[in-house]
Amino acid sequence: MTVTSACADFTTRLDLDSVPPAAVKWAKWGLLDCTGVAVAGAATELSRIVNDYLKFVGGRRQARVIGLGTAASAPEAAMANGALAHALDFDDVGGFGHPTAVLAPVIYALADLVKPSGKEALAAYVAGYEVGNCLADRNTFGKIDTKSWHLGWHPTGPYGAIAATCTAARLLQLTREQTIHALGIAASEASGIQKNFGTMTKPLHAGIAARNGVFAALLAQRGFTADSDALGGEQGFLRAFKGPGDYTEELVCAKLGKTYALSRGLVIKWYPACWSTHRATSGVIELVKQHALRPDDIASIEVDLRLIPLLHTNPSTGLQGKFSMAFNLALGVLEGWSEIPDYTAQRTQEAKLRAIMQKVRHVQDPADGTVNVTIVTRNGQRLAKNLQHAPGDPSFGLQEERTLKKFRACAAYRLPARAIATVEKTLLNLDQAPDLAPLMNALTTVAAKPRSVVPA
Repeated sequence: MTVTSACADFTTRLDLDSVPPAAVKWAKWGLLDCTGVAVAGAATELSRIVNDYLKFVGGRRQARVIGLGTAASAPEAAMANGALAHALDFDDVGGFGHPTAVLAPVIYALADLVKPSGKEALAAYVAGYEVGNCLADRNTFGKIDTKSWHLGWHPTGPYGAIAATCTAARLLQLTREQTIHALGIAASEASGIQKNFGTMTKPLHAGIAARNGVFAALLAQRGFTADSDALGGEQGFLRAFKGPGDYTEELVCAKLGKTYALSRGLVIKWYPACWSTHRATSGVIELVKQHALRPDDIASIEVDLRLIPLLHTNPSTGLQGKFSMAFNLALGVLEGWSEIPDYTAQRTQEAKLRAIMQKVRHVQDPADGTVNVTIVTRNGQRLAKNLQHAPGDPSFGLQEERTLKKFRACAAYRLPARAIATVEKTLLNLDQAPDLAPLMNALTTVAAKPRSVVPA
């Protein structure tokens, strides 16, 4: 069996009733969290530009875009939904990067077109998540692919395109053969580079992946062909992105569907910034509270985390601030938290934040994968903390109340209270929903006085 056929078999044969309950539960909560974040993303400058683009290109109004109340063709709606879902970098982390920001947009883009049940939407999400995770992992359900990461690829883009294709293929009820061709088409579409982190193009990676998945599935549905194993082999997708000797095709074929990575859970972010900053940020917050430190007490802050993908040591925009360790640590010291409104150009230039940012030092990345953060005080004390996980990591379990609070706060940027309640109830009981029409109606009902978000 080839890699591509294994992925197609899993996608077309998946029975939600056979999926572990823990995986189904995480899928529901992941969809809830990401949907709220996407609605808040609809209040950004990125959203205004995307909406203007949709109006300019026109086309068939097949699918409504969540948080906007506008409509577009299914592929373009998937692009818009994905860009909004990742606009604030507040969406979940897991599997192949930012999975739900790729998969949920496909579900919403095809909801009006194919009218799936909630159970079928969940099955499509699980199919995409598991295939994307399986391909991205270095040895299948092991450590995530690091070679392509260090080459500059953003996993959400390339692996997301394949995952999105599985979700779209499942919703469109493609045959096994059609799904194989759709995956082959998507393998040639996959893209996304880290150099664009800190710009609007980074969240566009999720949008492009979602659009590519819908586009590939629609072409395959109509008879478009691709290589029968575009994912595997000497010149296939895995070899191109991972390089030789960094993966085992046999493990993909043998284990996909036997173990569900989603059962391990998702990272539900506490802070609207790159996940690579979260452990150090939470460590600094804890040290400041534990020792009652004032900003003037701090001589320096040492962090032993690699700069990839934290490209912006001297941020000048809110988006760059999301990928700046120094900026996030400064927020942690001064605010003890960070929220959506903190990531603005103005805040990155504030003198009190700048003073702390200049005290941040990067040292050697630890071999064990943990993060060490040390605050050196003016009187010479070295206050250190080692962190394996940050708040929001699934190792702490699913924190339902906190996630609900986050969802409601994000959704309130664009939706009225009644719509928020409908979305919440529907997504948390999605396997009981006969169709997604009430959900889509709620997600496209814009409040009379929507709020705006500055950073994107």
